[in-house]
Parts: sequence; C-alpha cells; structure tokens
Amino acid sequence: MLLNFLIKRVGNKKVFYKAMKKVTKYFKNELLFKMNGWNLISIFISLVIFMPIFLIVYNYNFQSENWLHIKENLLFRYLSSTIYLVLGVCVLSTIIGAGCAWFVTCHNFYGRKYLEWILILPMTIPTYIAAYSYYDILEIFNPFFNWTRKNVGIKETIMIESALIYLIVIALFSFVLYPYIYLSARASLLIQGSRLIEAANTLGTSTDKIFSKVVLPIIRPAIIAGSSLVVMETLNDYAAVEYFGISTLTIGIFRSWFGMNDMTSALKLSTYLITFVFLFLVTERFYRRKEKYNNTRANKHSYNRINLGRKKSIIVLIFCITPFLFGFLIPVGRLFTWLIRSNTNLIDINLGIITFNTFLISIISTIIIVFFAYVINFSKNYFNNDILKKICRITTLGYSMPGAIIAIGVLKLNSSINVIMPFFIIGSTAGLIFAYLVRFFAVAWQPIESSMEKQCASINQATRTLKIKAVTSMSYINFPILKKPLLLTCLIVFIDITKELPLTLIIRPFNFDTLATLTYDLVNQAQFFQSSVPSLLIIFISLPAILLINRQMISEN
Repeated sequence: MLLNFLIKRVGNKKVFYKAMKKVTKYFKNELLFKMNGWNLISIFISLVIFMPIFLIVYNYNFQSENWLHIKENLLFRYLSSTIYLVLGVCVLSTIIGAGCAWFVTCHNFYGRKYLEWILILPMTIPTYIAAYSYYDILEIFNPFFNWTRKNVGIKETIMIESALIYLIVIALFSFVLYPYIYLSARASLLIQGSRLIEAANTLGTSTDKIFSKVVLPIIRPAIIAGSSLVVMETLNDYAAVEYFGISTLTIGIFRSWFGMNDMTSALKLSTYLITFVFLFLVTERFYRRKEKYNNTRANKHSYNRINLGRKKSIIVLIFCITPFLFGFLIPVGRLFTWLIRSNTNLIDINLGIITFNTFLISIISTIIIVFFAYVINFSKNYFNNDILKKICRITTLGYSMPGAIIAIGVLKLNSSINVIMPFFIIGSTAGLIFAYLVRFFAVAWQPIESSMEKQCASINQATRTLKIKAVTSMSYINFPILKKPLLLTCLIVFIDITKELPLTLIIRPFNFDTLATLTYDLVNQAQFFQSSVPSLLIIFISLPAILLINRQMISEN
C-alpha cells in the first residue's frame, strides 16, 4: 500500500525506482561500510543532546487553560517586544562593531594600539550586570517626565517613557555585545582586506567609497556571523529585560511557568522562540551562502593604513571610546563604588563557597563538553560518516536557544527518564551539567571542527591508510596538534558557563548558588551595593581568558 502510494506521488515508476536505488545505495554505504562503534556512540550522544529541543517542539500541540488568554492578550506583546529589541540591538551593535573594526584596523590615529584591545573588554560584562549598573538611569529623566505629564498628558508620557526604556536597553545591550561583531569584522579585515584597501587607496578612491565599495562586501559575512551571536545573547537575556520591564518571549516563558504554574503554555511560547531563531539562522545562512574569498592568509605587514587629520582623529577617537566608556568603564567604576560603600560581610553571603561552586561546576562542565565535542568531531572527521555529519548539525542548535528553553526541554526529558535514572533529577548536579552540555555544545564544537578540518584531515586519512587504531590517532596524533585550540575552546566555554544566568537559575540544585545567581538574588532584594562583589568576580574571572583569546586571534592572523 505504501509503495503504491509513493509511486503515485512521484508519477513515474522508473523515476521512483531509480531514486529508491540511490537512497538504498546511500544507506547501505553509510550503515554497512562506514558505521562502527565510534559512529554509533557519537550518534547516540548527539541525539541525547538534541532530545530536549526535540521534546519542546513535540509537545507543542498540548493544550492548557491559560493558553487562550496568553494567545489573545499577551502573545503579540511578547513577539513585538522581542522583535523590537533584537532589531535595535542588532543594528546598533553592527554600527559600533563594524565601525570600530574599520577605524582601528585600517587607519592611523592617536591611541589606535590601545583601542585594539580595550574595545573587547565590554565582552567580560554580562548583559544583566550592565543593566544593574545603570539601575537608576531613568531618574535622570524624571524632570522631563514631570514636565510632559503637566503639559502633554499622562498617556503620552507613558508612551514616551516606554519608548525611552527600549532605547536605553538597546543601547546597554549594544555597548556590551558589539565586541562579537568587532572581533569577527576585524579578523576578516586582517585576513582579506589589506591588498584590496591598499589598491583602492592607491587609485585615489575616497575613504567613504573604500568603506562602502570594498570594506563592507569583505566584512559582510563576518558581520552576519557576529550579529547572529548578538541576537542569541539578546534572546537569552532574562534578568536585564525583567528589571526594565520589557515583556519579551523569554519573560513570557518564565511568567507562564512560574507565575501561572503552566508548563504547557511555556512550551508553546518556547516553540515560538525556537521558530524565531530558526528563521533567523536560515536567513543568515541564505545571505552567506555565496560569500567566498580566495585570499585566506593574513598579510599584516603590507597594510598601509590611512592617515587621518587632527579633526578626523578626534572624531574617530570619540566614536571608538564611547562604547568602551559606557560598556565597560562606567559599569566597572560603579561596581567599585558600590563595593567601597557596601560594607559587605563576605561570610554572610557565603562568597567563598559560592565562588568555589562556580569554579567547580564550570570546570567540570567545560571538561565534559569539550571532551564530547572533541570525540564526536574526531569520529566525524576520521570515519567520514555522512549520517553523523547531518545529525551533528541539529545537535549544535542548542546555543541558538535561550537558556530558559533549554531548561524546559531538560525538565521534559527528566520527567520521561526519571523512572529509569532516578539520580538524574532537577536539583542535582548531573541535571545542571547536562543542561550546560545541551546549551554550550556548539560553542565547543565549532572551533574544534574548524581546527581539526584545517590541521588533521590529511593526517587522519594517512593514519587510516596505515591502519593505526582510532584511539591511538585521537590520543597521540590529533590531541598534541590541537592542544592550543582545545585550550582556547575550554576558556570560551568556561566563560560562557560562568556568566550563564537563566539556565542556572532554573536547573541549579537546591541551596546551590553561582556568582551569577547570587548577583540576581541580591539585586532582587534591592541590595545593589552587595551585588557588586559577585559581579566584579564574574568580570575578573572572564577578563584574562578574553584577553588571551584576543591575543591568540591576533597572532594567528
């Protein structure tokens, strides 16, 4: 019956059998000749990592009493707020990041060398800490709001205040997240831009035309890649938007889950957010599909940077210093001021234990995540199994999902397997580590995959020809070559886990705090001065790692 139905759908019996022959040959080749224990274990781990995301989409059709109310009264507000915030942050971050990369990489002006590295420092500050450091910023506008209430009207004042809050949050997010675009755009210019910019400059092309006709096409893929990270970080934020009262989809998920005690509605909202992310990723890939360049080696010494006059140098310096000032210097300065005024008793807030918890859970999770990413990457590269390659693509979707969604998916998975594995429960360290694995697997996957394809692909082919065991190749050949990329990957994953808030807030064990959750709890209790201590610790933990990553990027380019 099924065979006849498929033949009718195709319309041509010969074409159908020809297609079936190709499909059979493909699966026969991949399953019988390329499948082994390494690939089976890698596929199993990949599917387990993807399972929480799958369960969210699978449970979309379930109904709840509150969903009709949410759909009619709140869903549009959640969607519109999310879109406004994402678009605003994406546009402003692109202007700041691409502009700073263009000026710092391709121009000569006073202070350029210092700006190269200080412009990445805002990356050490999580969005929620940046928001907390500007907690009283709306008080500056109180005289203006009082005037509009008296002279314009209450409704108009509420609209102006709401629009101003959006602008403030967009600016705060952009000043913290622009380094994602700055780093990727600068790396692209260092690798590909030198000769083209020099040629255009030699031909007498104006600076404006060089930027629009030469630089923008070069760095467009890098801007899109950096913007995707900015969008993911914006969608993942919970504490900052909650504090400023912006109702995004992430806020809606938390309210449905904890406020209404309605997991089903939270799942439905999560599906909307997954759809939003999926459409964005498809759009990103569509715009980057034809972006290829032949010059893949950096030529730093051939750069003849454009010399700027005194007036232009001052304008460029102000442009580049402004995001550093508002994204790093002012927040850190305020946190230090609060620290001095706080008189915090470190024993009362158990800071030593909480710092130890943060380090321990971050280090253990980092080792597990990087280990799995390394082993699966090796299996994919060494055995070249196409089925594993396709499954790995969906496994890396975790980083594109906000922490709240991952938490819901882990909860659903937990309820399904709790009978078989009672130790794997919410409120356990195992559950939190698994949630981190789902969320940050892609962070470890991408740099390891890139490094292994560049440095180990031909070596792995040679070791297979020589019939060297896979374990030997992975341990004694691939690992020494990839030591530095693996170390950098560990640093990146460690920083992300240290700063993660929504996921940790939901999945953490009972009476278990990290520096991120302690900061959130103290701010919720209006203890802003006391919150400076864990906030500064998060920044100082991230600072050396980010500087090391930037230094490595410059040395490689």
